[in-house]
Amino acid sequence: MENRMFGTMEIRMLGGFTISYDGQEIALGRSSTAKFIQLLQIVWLHGEKGISKEQVMNSLYDREQVSNINNSLNNLIYRMRRQMVQAGLPEAMYICNQDGLCVIDESIPVNVDAVEFKRLMEKGNLSVGESEKASYYLKAAKLYQGEFLPALSTETWVMMESLQLKRVFETCVRWLGDYLKKQKDYEAAYRLYTRAAKIYPFDDWQVHQIDSLIYRGEYKEAYRLYDKTVKMYSDELGIPPSGPMLKCYQRMSGKLTCCPNELQVIKSELEEFEEEGGQYGEGAYCCSYPSFLDAYRLMSRIMERSGQSVFLMLCTLVDYEGKMIQNQEKLKKRSDLLKNAIQQSLRRGDAYTKYSNSQYLVLLVGTKQEDCSVVYRRINRKLKELAGPRAELSFNVTSLSNLHRALD
Repeated sequence: MENRMFGTMEIRMLGGFTISYDGQEIALGRSSTAKFIQLLQIVWLHGEKGISKEQVMNSLYDREQVSNINNSLNNLIYRMRRQMVQAGLPEAMYICNQDGLCVIDESIPVNVDAVEFKRLMEKGNLSVGESEKASYYLKAAKLYQGEFLPALSTETWVMMESLQLKRVFETCVRWLGDYLKKQKDYEAAYRLYTRAAKIYPFDDWQVHQIDSLIYRGEYKEAYRLYDKTVKMYSDELGIPPSGPMLKCYQRMSGKLTCCPNELQVIKSELEEFEEEGGQYGEGAYCCSYPSFLDAYRLMSRIMERSGQSVFLMLCTLVDYEGKMIQNQEKLKKRSDLLKNAIQQSLRRGDAYTKYSNSQYLVLLVGTKQEDCSVVYRRINRKLKELAGPRAELSFNVTSLSNLHRALD
């Protein structure tokens, strides 16, 4: 083969997989998860250093029973070269054997975003001054467009590389975010944390987003983001907000009290409306978990002063044998129906919140001890109407006064 240089290939592995050559995106067959593509990805990822043939075979065939792995790899390399030409790429080796190592064919230069990301981070780590380090880290953060090869996330070699890259990205965002806040560039810090939250939505990056908004004085926007995040945790994971998120709520609440506005505008913001229709909500009041905590603490104080009885009820979804529901799809649907059952079964003066996918907490105001069982039966009956006769519910209830004595 004639020894000449071709154009550069641009390889994207962060947030998806694409190949571009001379400015044109290349499609390598119908499936982006094909074995020959994984072979290229593994070698490309190791850059100029290369990777041993044995490591390549272990990565590609770690879950398969192959009689002759060496022959399988050689056949795969042959098919890969043929497929590259069929896709419109130059006829070249693409992968070469160099002293037992699989290395990139130097005749076709390759730029890989994941490799460049790690290179920039290493440059930043070796920098002497903070401004130089920040420059490299900023470039690295922009390159990190998403999780490493998400379509192959179940492959062992991808999982290991993805975890390593995620840790490096977290280091980048934490240091860079602190640096930007120290420079009082809260807008840039917010954009950085927003990128991180978009890629890893359940890693509490929203806490830092909210902090950046508070520093900028955008208290209402901070609260909207907080409310959206709490709802996402509840809907997607079925869990209450994390400790850092609750602390963030406390800091934000203190700032919100300092936000000037006209009383009439504030009144309109405080009034309760349905999400659709603009009418006052019917039935019990559904609130986020942090709001429920505030309502609980307020009712505890009112109870001490007025002597009014308040009960805390925990409703738990179970199967017909009284055990936890294991099927998560079924549990999610049943949880939504339980919310409707509680909403329709209780009074407007009662409040409730989703604690997990299988549990709701209810505050019963002005209710007697003997009436709690009646309330439970009403909810359970409504749940069976909505979800079917096999839907079951267990409950625990305690008076706030008894709960306080137990905690004292």
